[in-house]
Amino acid sequence: MTVLVTGGAGYIGGKLVESLLARREKVRVFDLRIESAPHLGRIGAELMAGDILDRAAVRPALDGCDRLFHAAALFAMWQPDKRAYYEVNVEGTRNVLETAFEMGIERVVHTSSAVTIGEGRDGLGDEETVHRGYFLSDYERSKYLGEQVALEMSQQGLPLVCVNPTTVYGPGQTTHMTGALIRFLNGRLPAVVDTWLNFVFIDDVVQGHLLAMDRGELGQRYILGGENTSLVQFLSLAAEIAGVKREPRTVPGSLLNGTARVMGALSKVTGRRPWVSPDEARTALHSFIFDTRKAREALGLEFTPLLVGLRETVNWLLE
Repeated sequence: MTVLVTGGAGYIGGKLVESLLARREKVRVFDLRIESAPHLGRIGAELMAGDILDRAAVRPALDGCDRLFHAAALFAMWQPDKRAYYEVNVEGTRNVLETAFEMGIERVVHTSSAVTIGEGRDGLGDEETVHRGYFLSDYERSKYLGEQVALEMSQQGLPLVCVNPTTVYGPGQTTHMTGALIRFLNGRLPAVVDTWLNFVFIDDVVQGHLLAMDRGELGQRYILGGENTSLVQFLSLAAEIAGVKREPRTVPGSLLNGTARVMGALSKVTGRRPWVSPDEARTALHSFIFDTRKAREALGLEFTPLLVGLRETVNWLLE
C-alpha cells in the first residue's frame, strides 16, 4: 500500500511521514518545497516536487497510491496578496481531491483547521457548532471554504475524513506557536493579549491523522485538540520548565487593535509584513477553546497533558 502526503515537507506533514515510515508504510511526499525535507528521503520516503495548483502535476503524484493525506496548505496570518490563501487552500484542495476521486483513491484524510468551527467569541466549539457567519481572517475563511470543498466531495462519494487541529506546538518547530514560545523565553516577545486557546501536542496531531485514516467515519470531522488554557498560563508554564524567571506582559485588546490598524495601513504602502496585522489582532482577541470529546471517544485518541508536552518541547529547544 502506498500513501501520498501532500505538504509532507511541512511541520505536521513531515511528522506524519516519519510516523507512516515507522509503521513500514510506503510513502510518497508531494510538496512545492520538497528541497526543505531531504531527511525524509534519507529515511525512505519517495520525494516528488510539485504544486497542488497544477492539476497536471497532482495526477502523477497520486498514480499508484491507495491512500491520501492532504496536508498541504498556506498557513500564515499575513500575505501581501490575499488571493494566495484562496488559490492554495481552496482551489489547491479542489485540485487534489477531485483528482483523487477520479483516480479511485480508497481513503482520504483532509487536514483542515479548528478555526473552521466558527464558534462565537469566548464560546466553546465542537464539531456540531453552528458557524458564527463571519470570519476573523482571510486564512480562516480560506480554510473554511477548503473544508466545504472536502465535505462536498465526500457527499459525492469520495471516501474522506476531515481532521481539525487546534493550536499546535512541539519539538521540531521554530515558527507559529513554538516560535512565539522561543521569542518569549529569549525575552524577545514584547507583550501578548491574555487570550484563551486550545493547545495540542504535535505527536497527538499525527496520531489523530493516523486514527482518522484507520477508524474515522467517512464524511465526519474530528477536532484534534488538547487542553484549553490561557496564553499567559502556557508561556508561564514554559518559563517555569525552562528555569527562566519571566512573566508574560499583557496589553489591552484596544491597544492591540489600534496598533494593528496602523501597521496594516503601513504595510499596504510598504508591502512589508506588519509587526501585527489586523487579521492577527482579531484572531488573538477572539479566543479558541474546544470540546474534543469526539476524537477521544470515536477515534480513541489520547492527548498529551500540557505539562508533559511543554516539558518535551522546552527540552528540545534547550538542546
